[in-house]
Amino acid sequence: MTISQFTKEILDKILIELNKKESQTKIQQNLIEPLILYSFNRLYPYILLIAIIFILTFLLVLLTLLLLIRQLKLAI
Repeated sequence: MTISQFTKEILDKILIELNKKESQTKIQQNLIEPLILYSFNRLYPYILLIAIIFILTFLLVLLTLLLLIRQLKLAI
């Protein structure tokens, strides 16, 4: 038996095992979901900060627009 045949057999067995519903459920519950939750918890403050900066920028643009409109009305 050569190494390539051995490797192919191992990969085939791994793929068969990974395609089982029970294995997929275990991987999802024990690996994927905790990884996503951990990532979200680590990124949450930055997402919140970006949202606040976006809202403040929008409000500043709106205020600037209103001031420009007011200046144009006074100039007329």
